[in-house]
Amino acid sequence: MKKLSALLIVCLAVLSLCSCGALTDENGSTTLGINGDSAIGGNSSRSGAVGNEVFIFTWLSYTEVAVTGERSTEQVYDRYIKGLFDNMQALGVTDCFVHVRAFADAMYDSALFPLSRYASGADFEPLEVILARAEKAGVTVHGWINPYRILSSGRMEDLPPDSPARRWYEAKNGNVIEVAGGYYFNPASSQVQKLILDGARELLENYDIGGIHIDDYFYPPEIDNQDGAAYAAYRERGGRLSLADWRRENVSALVSSLYSLVKSYPGNKLFTVSPGGDMERDYHKLYADVYRWCGREGYADMILPQIYFGFENEKLPFARCLEDWLAITDGEKVRLMPGLALYKAGQADPFAGEGEKEWQENSDIIARQAACALSKCGGFALYSASYINFSKTFLLRELNNLKTVL
Repeated sequence: MKKLSALLIVCLAVLSLCSCGALTDENGSTTLGINGDSAIGGNSSRSGAVGNEVFIFTWLSYTEVAVTGERSTEQVYDRYIKGLFDNMQALGVTDCFVHVRAFADAMYDSALFPLSRYASGADFEPLEVILARAEKAGVTVHGWINPYRILSSGRMEDLPPDSPARRWYEAKNGNVIEVAGGYYFNPASSQVQKLILDGARELLENYDIGGIHIDDYFYPPEIDNQDGAAYAAYRERGGRLSLADWRRENVSALVSSLYSLVKSYPGNKLFTVSPGGDMERDYHKLYADVYRWCGREGYADMILPQIYFGFENEKLPFARCLEDWLAITDGEKVRLMPGLALYKAGQADPFAGEGEKEWQENSDIIARQAACALSKCGGFALYSASYINFSKTFLLRELNNLKTVL
């Protein structure tokens, strides 16, 4: 892993790319920074301060690590996972967030959560295969969990009988809430918080991972009064926070507890959080106090906002959005690492206003965004790993341009 000196070299090389313009060669082809081999390589060990390292993260979601019918044997699954990590290694990915618990379930042998339906039918443990391949590729794996999400749709009765979510739901003890047809653990519950912390502890103790990662599933944005009883009990005990502030406090308490838990383990393990890119929505709709988490020590080592917007996005253009996040981040206590939407390459972006066709008309958006991120933050994250593996023409152009920045 390259340290601060490597970062400074990269920053100088790409600094001019942080505007919306791209460089071109004498033939008019886009060129972006340093040619040749990547200066950033993977390394599963963490030595030295996090602040002196260059990171290239990627996410590997539960659908990407699923043991489907065609991957039901360990040999086939291993070959599939090898292909993903070989491509990560070739790109220079240093760290991968692997979705190990997406729906109060587990892609590993857990004493707390039932086996995920995405791992059902396998006679092997998916996480062990993933960790073995990641080690060979020099990529550090982080355990990615969704703390609160149980079901986005479907029936609680269809969960395994040993599921803590199902037991609590049937007990009607307030630990599970239903919102807009989905089911979630109640963030106000101390029992819920203990279960989530115990689950993170189980991962940290039993697997050689680089840390714990959570993304943008906090309070469901459609929540109304489903947690009204818990809030009323809080007020009866003398609590004075408004409903919104109380919800934010519940989430922040979990985030702080997860951070403290991760930091209690040796080996410079990281606790990372990836909120949505729209900080106002995070704060007011999901009750995620990103202003506090970015500005104070004790909540996260890194914040990775999902800045999945092009430069021409009408509401949240990338360059301005990145600057807004940097403005609320105390770089000495927390590092900012923007998440980039590799999956949008070549696609229309219907929520971007006049920038709807930007991803279709340009094949250097990720490269320019990565250049900005390397210069200002020392790294970035790509969503998601499988898109590094795809061979679609437009995506290949985007990846080739990205490689010239690295």
